[in-house]
Amino acid sequence: MASAAAGRHSPEIERPDMSDLRIVLLGKNESENRRVGNTILGATAFHSEAASYSQQHSMRIRAEVEKRKITVIKSHLLHPHFPQHQIIEAVRECVSLSAPGPHVFVLILQYKDFSENDRQRLKYVLNLFSEQAMKHTIVLTTDEETHGYKFAIKNTAINDLIKECGDGHLEFETINPGWCSELFRRIEDEEFLVCNKYKDEGGLSVNEDLSRSGSMRRDVKEKKYSDLKESTETGCDGGVMTTGKAKLNIVLCGNNPTLKNTVSKIFRGTMYKKTNKLLQLKEMSKVCVKREEMIHGRQISVIEFPALTQLSEKEVMRQTHRCVSLCHPGVHVFILIIPDAPLTDEDKEEMEEIQRIFSSRINKHIMILIKQNSEHQTEKLNEETQSVIERFGGRHNFIDLNTQVSVLMEKLEQMVEENSGDCFSTETLMEAQMEKLLKFEERKKKIHSIEMWFHSQGNDQRICMN
Repeated sequence: MASAAAGRHSPEIERPDMSDLRIVLLGKNESENRRVGNTILGATAFHSEAASYSQQHSMRIRAEVEKRKITVIKSHLLHPHFPQHQIIEAVRECVSLSAPGPHVFVLILQYKDFSENDRQRLKYVLNLFSEQAMKHTIVLTTDEETHGYKFAIKNTAINDLIKECGDGHLEFETINPGWCSELFRRIEDEEFLVCNKYKDEGGLSVNEDLSRSGSMRRDVKEKKYSDLKESTETGCDGGVMTTGKAKLNIVLCGNNPTLKNTVSKIFRGTMYKKTNKLLQLKEMSKVCVKREEMIHGRQISVIEFPALTQLSEKEVMRQTHRCVSLCHPGVHVFILIIPDAPLTDEDKEEMEEIQRIFSSRINKHIMILIKQNSEHQTEKLNEETQSVIERFGGRHNFIDLNTQVSVLMEKLEQMVEENSGDCFSTETLMEAQMEKLLKFEERKKKIHSIEMWFHSQGNDQRICMN
């Protein structure tokens, strides 16, 4: 039996033991997380806790197991109701408790309760620790063998995650905990992961300072916009220092790939070079295509975003996260390109999908670009187009093949200024998806309540969720 010592908070209280194996547990199901933690430690070290997740912290237990010093950090980061605005601070705390760095993240998953949205959220959280976190990750599935098999076959989200972890997968067994020894064996010769992604203004890493105030975050936001507006980004090219405006990230979206490519060419202007047939095919494909240009002293990233209605649900999530992650620190402007003509059903479906995935949070970052023919130009909008513009926040502009990039850039920079340099980041996307999941769960509860009422009346009526 292991002897265990618990701790919760600052590394200032207790110095980290450099010789131990540090294991971070992440999972949606709190009771399963406790069960795994207690099995690893060989003792009932983690107990049931209150359900107020906004007030809970990660918990650290140290013990000697199989003649090894083990530190287990149990986090609530993946709990479905964990407050989105507290995730970064919770990551900071977890990093502090696992100082100088975790050896492994153990993802405690159940085949019967893990979706593609869960996979993307998990990857987002791991990326907050380090871009290398996936290389230090093992999936531990805890479904009972008799029940889990049929789910294992169907659950591509977990299977894909296992592949991304380098096939790091173990199965939990209560009767035969040999998987624990296998876990220790796999990580004991591994270097620990340095989680220094977040640094404060004074250059302090998260291991050195966890208590920065909310006013500091506001200062950082204001500084970010100041940098963007006042051209303070400096780079080095061939040993010669060059100063230019900060990078601007633009995403082109819409149903028509030809229109998106036309606008992309306007941004590239005279710097556009003829591409080979392979790249032309890629432009029309179902993946994000990123291009970099220098326009008026500013570095521009232009991403052609594939039509969402042409993708599977799994690929929609993959390309959406890829699109936003390609734009560090986030997307400054989404440009939705539509024709100056009656919208097709495909156009309408694409706009529905964009709002479904990105939510209304996209409205402050989006401009509707209306493609006109050179021989037929008017600023009069038909009722349908006007409705689209209002639905997406009210900004619009007209373009044709003679549109000057300087005119377009002026409109975009005005948008950035109105938004004080704020952008649509991976965190914003995750908030949107979490909000959607919570609404879905709430809807499920209401439907279940209605079904139970029907059942109490002797009617086994089932309600279909579309």
